[in-house]
Amino acid sequence: MLKKIKGKVISVEKDSILIEVGALTLEAFPSFRITKDVETGETYNFYASFEMSEYNMALYTFKDQIEEKVFQSLKKVSKIGPKTAAKITFTNDAENIAMMIENSDIKGLSSLPGIGKKTSERIISELNGEFEGYEIKQVNDKTTDVIEALEALGFDRGKILKVLKKVDTENKPVEELIKICLAEIK
Repeated sequence: MLKKIKGKVISVEKDSILIEVGALTLEAFPSFRITKDVETGETYNFYASFEMSEYNMALYTFKDQIEEKVFQSLKKVSKIGPKTAAKITFTNDAENIAMMIENSDIKGLSSLPGIGKKTSERIISELNGEFEGYEIKQVNDKTTDVIEALEALGFDRGKILKVLKKVDTENKPVEELIKICLAEIK
């Protein structure tokens, strides 16, 4: 089983990454954080998953352990395979996905690619409590109001959650949280 790859990033494309490992150049499907944080020419240690079926072989790479954990957990859910799990971890931050699962956020999960309401319910049912050992901020009624208000204005749920993760939401009113998010998202 392949768990990690250390190599020099040759290029980062929209949906693939080329990693030079010794004399080999590997093409892999990157995660959200890799596409946002990795620079070409630099050497990185990636978490990896090599998936093989009768029709396809694919290498998936992750920047850190939470991304790899979310991918491995999602692909265990019935009717979700590695391709769908990779599509989900490619388009959204792993902590946001884990937060949606832990908070039973059906609406948020349904907005992910390839996921409808029934699949969201299945994910929550099968993975509830899966990410308890990880530091994931819980969403309360106040933050739910902030998320819904900013989504109504057209902002991306993932970006909103990323900002809220950094803010002390307990001691601030909804209006102030919305202002903070608006300032950070732009």
